[in-house]
Amino acid sequence: MSSNYAQHRYHQELSCHCLRPGMHAPMLVADYIETALNVAKKFEQQRNPLLQEFYLRRTHHEIMNKMCDPLIHNAIRKQCLEQLYKPLLALKRFYKVHNNTAQFLILEREARILSHEFNPF
Repeated sequence: MSSNYAQHRYHQELSCHCLRPGMHAPMLVADYIETALNVAKKFEQQRNPLLQEFYLRRTHHEIMNKMCDPLIHNAIRKQCLEQLYKPLLALKRFYKVHNNTAQFLILEREARILSHEFNPF
């Protein structure tokens, strides 16, 4: 997927409206994360770490928010929990490159606490 196409397809929030969330949830969440990571990769290639971090953190927080929202269908919440590692690993790589592992550890701890507190299983 080209980065221009990814940026055009990127939407602000994870769309949680589908007719069959049980079947479409894995694809819905994976597509959202993949698109956001491609946009962040584009900003990495343009040597713009500020926007790269912004998109990575935004994706991470969006997945966390959907995982913790009890009004979202459980299938989508479960997929958000199962695929949370994708933006988290991208953030780990970003902060390792930019020598800011303390910031990553804060995000990792927050993810660990919230995933135990709002576990949809």
